[in-house]
Amino acid sequence: MLKILQAGRALAAISVAAFHLSIAMGVPRYGGEPVFYEWTRHIGGVRFFFVLSGFIILFAHYHEIGQPSAWRPFIFRRFIRLYPIYWLYTVPFCLLVAAGLGTDARIPSGWADWLTSLTLIRFTAAVPPLTVAWSLFHEVAFYAMFSLLILNRRLGMAGFAAVALFSVIYYNYPAVAQRSAGNVYTAAYNLYFLFGMGAFYLYRRGGRGWIELAVGSGISAAALLVAPLPQELSYLLLILGFAFLLAGAAKLETAQYIRVPTVLVALGNASYTIYLIHEQLQGLLLKLLIKSQLAALLGPRCTYLLVLLGAIGLGYVAYLLIERPLTAALRRRFQPARGSASVAYAVSSGPCTELPAADRPKDPTAATKSA
Repeated sequence: MLKILQAGRALAAISVAAFHLSIAMGVPRYGGEPVFYEWTRHIGGVRFFFVLSGFIILFAHYHEIGQPSAWRPFIFRRFIRLYPIYWLYTVPFCLLVAAGLGTDARIPSGWADWLTSLTLIRFTAAVPPLTVAWSLFHEVAFYAMFSLLILNRRLGMAGFAAVALFSVIYYNYPAVAQRSAGNVYTAAYNLYFLFGMGAFYLYRRGGRGWIELAVGSGISAAALLVAPLPQELSYLLLILGFAFLLAGAAKLETAQYIRVPTVLVALGNASYTIYLIHEQLQGLLLKLLIKSQLAALLGPRCTYLLVLLGAIGLGYVAYLLIERPLTAALRRRFQPARGSASVAYAVSSGPCTELPAADRPKDPTAATKSA
């Protein structure tokens, strides 16, 4: 079991929450001071999520590639993992906004916008009610492409080659209010999943992982030093560093050189809920602290840390009370029979399964030279 993957999800969710809190505190009604913004804006948490997703999905479903009987279970798991909890958080939020309880939040205005927001398939440029869900459009597209790999290896490889080609040709990072099917499905973000898949193949080669860790650290540091580059190329460099770091860290855990703190594994399990609702929780906590005068007493930095920890903690509680039991109940109720070609799988937010023995990296004490 690679706990480092869950730790990575935890760190990605925390970094996204930290960045959004910096932005929120820069809004006049929350104090007008973007605390730690110069630090949090370069972390790239969502981008790391994409790399992790590429690694995790290939890690979990590697032996299902080219096995059509595994297609239906794959689609079922991805659907159960992604949509029910997203809908459960989205619908009540829309009702609250419709009741006038939201400040800046918007709800879809027409059926096409609703279709876009609820299916996470880009038909219009609508901003979903939970604004962080913009990234899920890319996730759904990635799952669709990967499902082609399961149906037919060559078809899937052709699909990913087309994604890579168009993402390079139309290299873009669409603005929030300008996202369309054309620029979302050709966005540079889609390349990040491929970096994650490449990290998996690097991990699968075996070795201790020290070289990958060193290379990844060097590339990531260089990306941060030269940022910002035109066309956000510094982020592309950072993603390359992330991929090496991920492969190296996974090898180090496999070789038992590192142990992942339990708290990071727990937060990794809850990362989807934390990601989806952290902005709403942060807004609520900021309002409470400001109205109670505690924000003025604590000062901006202490307020920032308290709100960040509070939002993460409340997100974890929501995971325990809502997401985990709901997802487990749906799996028990609707889990399809697994085909003979289907192998152990990992759910992106839950505990990751082991790679089949034949495909684990070789014992680092053996005669492997790939480091």
